[in-house]
Amino acid sequence: MMRIRSRFLGAVVCSSLLMGSVGCGDDASSSEEELAVGEATAALTSSEEDGDAGAEDSVGYATDAELTAAAEEEAEGIQPVPEDAGSVCDFEAKKQQVRDEYDADGDGSLSRSELAALRKDLDFTPLRPRFARFAWRLRTSAFLRIRWVFDENGDRRLSEEERAALVDTFEARCTRLRQQALAAFDANGDGTLDASERETARQAARARLVAKYQEVLAEYDNNGNGTLDTAERAQLRADLLTRARVRRAAVFAQYDTNDDGMLSAEEKQALADAIRQRIEEGRSAN
Repeated sequence: MMRIRSRFLGAVVCSSLLMGSVGCGDDASSSEEELAVGEATAALTSSEEDGDAGAEDSVGYATDAELTAAAEEEAEGIQPVPEDAGSVCDFEAKKQQVRDEYDADGDGSLSRSELAALRKDLDFTPLRPRFARFAWRLRTSAFLRIRWVFDENGDRRLSEEERAALVDTFEARCTRLRQQALAAFDANGDGTLDASERETARQAARARLVAKYQEVLAEYDNNGNGTLDTAERAQLRADLLTRARVRRAAVFAQYDTNDDGMLSAEEKQALADAIRQRIEEGRSAN
């Protein structure tokens, strides 16, 4: 929390100085850039892994339209896993990829126009954001639900402090996932993953993704041709929507502690806190 507050207060102080015509150099722009790049990185890292990063329980406050969009996106995203899929989470490396993608003039930072282009992509319009090319899939609907977990005042906008909390939480998640990979794949015990160990970790991550894909084929590839045709994918989409509705009902029942049929502000906050903890701890829903 101290890191979040420091980042937020730094931006506020700099904005005040700018209003007083004192100036902060590029500090204000740097703060905005850091949050935008960090949010894009959070979207990428949450989409790449084989866990749900809290998305499964975030259906607890999702609308039918949001559930439908998520089911459609998830069904369309069931594709053969690319050979280069899977990775050890590296938040700083992903941030640099995002920054380089939008740094058109190559000066090492984002100008106002370059930052505007990134922010437009963070609106997640139907157009595919440019930073999506750094992940083999981008689970936009899931990430949008997770993003609103950090909207503490419920105004459907993330303040600078709320956005900083999102970025810091996903960075902490990435650190924990890296620690888990280190514990599992540091064969020589030197405290780092060398190229060979990193590749072993990547292959293990890819194998989990392939196993999930094969599970879907086993259930829905009725004609056995190794892919999902239109009708099979439609059935998958319908079943995903049904499962999401069942999960929503279960999550709602768990957090509607006074059984009044709605989630109060306090109950919503309890759900949001649980999801945020799950994200940071690097674990999926039970």
